[in-house]
Amino acid sequence: MARKPKTPVENKPAEDADAPSANGKMSAPEPKKKTATRAKKKKPSAARKPVTSARKLAASRSAEPTDDEIRIRAYFLAERRHQLSLPGDSAHDWIEARRQLIEEAGR
Repeated sequence: MARKPKTPVENKPAEDADAPSANGKMSAPEPKKKTATRAKKKKPSAARKPVTSARKLAASRSAEPTDDEIRIRAYFLAERRHQLSLPGDSAHDWIEARRQLIEEAGR
């Protein structure tokens, strides 16, 4: 079976970026070319869009803490109450945790 002759590219030895060149100095890798990108222009809007009721609803919900947030805060309030031997129960811890979270969200 006859073999195809090698092209000049195939005869060229593979260059290693970490290997020294013929004169013994390290060769630096070639810098990558930067591609031109176009900046997208925003279209100016004539009038501002009105705030939808969904946005208002989302804003009002953000002030209301979730049950998980209240549960975690109530846990730490109960731990502190037990460490200091203060009177109280889990219902009061829950109410206080909710109050604190609402107050923090309002600031």
